[in-house]
Amino acid sequence: MDRSHLRFFYPPILLFVWVISFLLIGGCGPEKNADPESHSNNIEQVHFADSVHAEYAEGFRITYHHNYKLLEILKPFQNQVDTLRYSLVPRDLTDEVEVENTTEIPIPITSLLATSTTHIGLAEMLDATDIMTGMVGGDYVYSEDIRSQLEEGKMVSLPQGELNKEKILSMNPDLLMISGGQSSQFDNVKILMESDIDVMVNSEWLETTPLGKAEWVKVLAALLNMENQANEKFSAVAKQYNSLKSKVKGINDKPLVINNMPYKGAWFVSGGESYTAQFLRDAGADYSWFDSDEAGGLRKSFEVVYEIGLQADMWINPGAVNSKEDILAKDSRFKDFKPFQTGQIYNNNKRMSPSGGNDFWESGVVHPEMVLADLIKIFHPQQLPDHQLYYYQKID
Repeated sequence: MDRSHLRFFYPPILLFVWVISFLLIGGCGPEKNADPESHSNNIEQVHFADSVHAEYAEGFRITYHHNYKLLEILKPFQNQVDTLRYSLVPRDLTDEVEVENTTEIPIPITSLLATSTTHIGLAEMLDATDIMTGMVGGDYVYSEDIRSQLEEGKMVSLPQGELNKEKILSMNPDLLMISGGQSSQFDNVKILMESDIDVMVNSEWLETTPLGKAEWVKVLAALLNMENQANEKFSAVAKQYNSLKSKVKGINDKPLVINNMPYKGAWFVSGGESYTAQFLRDAGADYSWFDSDEAGGLRKSFEVVYEIGLQADMWINPGAVNSKEDILAKDSRFKDFKPFQTGQIYNNNKRMSPSGGNDFWESGVVHPEMVLADLIKIFHPQQLPDHQLYYYQKID
């Protein structure tokens, strides 16, 4: 099934760990809207030399205080707006510092159990993959280094779909980073938290802009005391992204684009306020649903998108296909599409591991400038004559 209707550029192996209100007990209790207060036993105050702040991301906020950093996840779940608060306290002060209405995480973390390949991208951007001691859904990893560690047993691989609580408890990681979905079905993580496993919700996938999603590298940086590195790396990405965006800003001749592939009679297209739509705008494309105020997917009938496909100039991300034959095997009517006849079909599956891992869902998350360069090359090749497609490839 093509899941791009759920989130464009959405890691297909993303583990949905469902969390309910218990998680909020430590993160934001009855006084969750109050400013947390720190209590310490007359210890010397620690000042943090470097700091990070969100410029594009809307899902987190980090502030710096004496003896702790306050990390707030502003929208941890898809179906509710609530704030989870984490106090990031230096390890040698955890017995001395207590921050009200927060869940404490000792820093810097030295071992991380990741549940999404996007977490690999964050760690790679900081050259910090050595902290990763476990990976859920390791079969879908692209990174050759991570795959080697998994194969050699240097990193624990856990099956996708359900957390093995006994295995995680035996690993005793400093942090289990999960991806928030619906705020329900908490049993999978309740026993872990009761056993003193620190659990943090990472909701980068809810960001609706490419730079906002990539900026979650700053969250991991705060956990590692690597703020300076994160600022340098992200600033370079943002500068390049905005420079590329400016190259097509004034172009009037914009190709009409369709995306995704229908499933069981319905065609989910990306809403106008979605992550996908922002990429298409920034790359200088025309798109029939830019005016939609939806940040997720729009359910359309096959016939509605079919009419647009007949006149569209480009077709991108047509699901798990590698050839025109694969496309026709799904529905012979696709041969009527203009991009099928002109050969203007592109998929984001150029960098795949033998087991099916797609680098688009790893490094592509923290390198939206490279994704944007690919899309501009596809839509306006004259603007980037020397660029070679990195994540995308033409479907022949």
